Amino acid sequence: MDTHCKLASTSITRTFKSVCAAALLALMPATATYANDNISVNDCNQTETTENVEFSLSKTTYSPAVVAAADATGAPYNSLNVEIGLSKLRIFGYAQSTYYYNRNNGVNKNALDVQRIILMADAHITSKLSFFLMYDAVKSELHEYYAQYEFAPYAKLRVGQYKQPFTLESTLSPTYMSTIQFDPSILYLAGIAIDPLVGPHVARDAGVMLTGDFLNNGERDLFNYSIGVFNGPGMNMKENNNQKDIAGMLQYKPTKNLLLEGSFLAGTGNAQVASPYGLFPQGYNYARHRWNLGVEAKFSPLYLRAEYIQGYDGGVHSHGGYINMLWHIYKKCDLILNWDNLDKNTHTSLAEQEAIYNNSGFVTRLNTYTAGMQWWFHNRCRLSGQFIYTMPRTGEITREFITQLQLVF
Repeated sequence: MDTHCKLASTSITRTFKSVCAAALLALMPATATYANDNISVNDCNQTETTENVEFSLSKTTYSPAVVAAADATGAPYNSLNVEIGLSKLRIFGYAQSTYYYNRNNGVNKNALDVQRIILMADAHITSKLSFFLMYDAVKSELHEYYAQYEFAPYAKLRVGQYKQPFTLESTLSPTYMSTIQFDPSILYLAGIAIDPLVGPHVARDAGVMLTGDFLNNGERDLFNYSIGVFNGPGMNMKENNNQKDIAGMLQYKPTKNLLLEGSFLAGTGNAQVASPYGLFPQGYNYARHRWNLGVEAKFSPLYLRAEYIQGYDGGVHSHGGYINMLWHIYKKCDLILNWDNLDKNTHTSLAEQEAIYNNSGFVTRLNTYTAGMQWWFHNRCRLSGQFIYTMPRTGEITREFITQLQLVF
C-alpha cells in the first residue's frame, strides 16, 4: 500500500511540474532555444535571431530544523523554484488552522478556524532587482507587495507595502513564532490589532525604506539597519492626513547567538474612533510615537526573546513588554513559556480604569501568561497546543486553550 501511495505521489508531482513548465514555456517569447530540452520554436516561419534562454524547474527541500521557531533571520520554505535566463521565481507559503476553547464571564466558546493561508512569490528579475508579493487567501487581501533594489549589501532600497521596522516580534513571520498568538503589548503598541485608534492593520504600511547589513567580521554582519518613511494609516489604507510616519530599527549581533535591537516609530495618527480616555474625537490627528528595546538569545537547548516598549498617543503614555522562552526538551518537541504585560495608560488610577471599563468595556492594564508545547513533525510543519491565562486589572479573567496545525509549503 505504501509503495502505491509513493508511486501515485511521484506521478502527481511530475504531472504538476510538467503543467507548470508548459505554462511557463507558453509565456516565453515566440523565438527561443531552451537549453534543457533543446527545442527551437519559430513564429510564423520567419527568420529571426535566436536568443539562448536557460529554463529550469525545481523543488527545494530544506533539512529539518528542530528549533525553527528560534530562527528569526531566514525563510527556508520548501519552495517551487523557476529559473528563466537571469530571472528567478520562488513560490512558497504556509497555512495555519486553529481550534480554541475559552471561558470569559461564565460563558464558554469554542471554534475551529482557518487562521491563515498565506501565498508568497519572490521574483529576482536581475541580480540586483527583486519583487515580493504576499497574499492572504483567507481574507482575500494583499499583505505585502514591494520592489527592492540592492545597490550594495549595506544599501537596499525597498518601495511598496510591507512591515514597518518596529519591534522584533512584529517583524517575525508567524511560522517562526513560538506562541500561537502575538503578545498583547505587541498587538497594541506596534499597531497590529486591539488599538481602536489605529485599527487592525497588522503593522504593515506603504512606504519607502533603506535597509542593509554592515561591518562584517568574517563570520557575520555585526549590524543591520532599516529606516523608512510611511503613509501611516496602515495596510491597504489610503492616506488620511498629510503627514508621514518615520520608523527605524538597528540590530547588533555581538555573537552568533545574541542579538540586541532598538527601534522607534514617530508620526501622526488619525483616530479611527474617539479616544477611550476622552482626550480627542474620531478623525482627530494625534501625535503617535513609540520606542523599544529588545534582546534575542539562542543557547541550545534554550531560546529567549524579550522586549520593552513605550508609547505616546496624544497625551496618553503607555508601556508594555514580554519575556518569551522556548526549551527544546526532546527531539522535535519544545516547551514554551511566555509572560506579557501591557499598560495602555500609565497615568490612570484603578477607579478611573474601572469607570472606563464599565462605560465601554475597554481594558487598560492586563497580564497574560502562556504555557504550551509544540511538535515539529516534518521540516517546518508543526502541531502546537497552548494554555493562555489573561488577568486584566478590571474585568473578568479569561482562560483559553488553543491548538494550531501549521503546514509550510
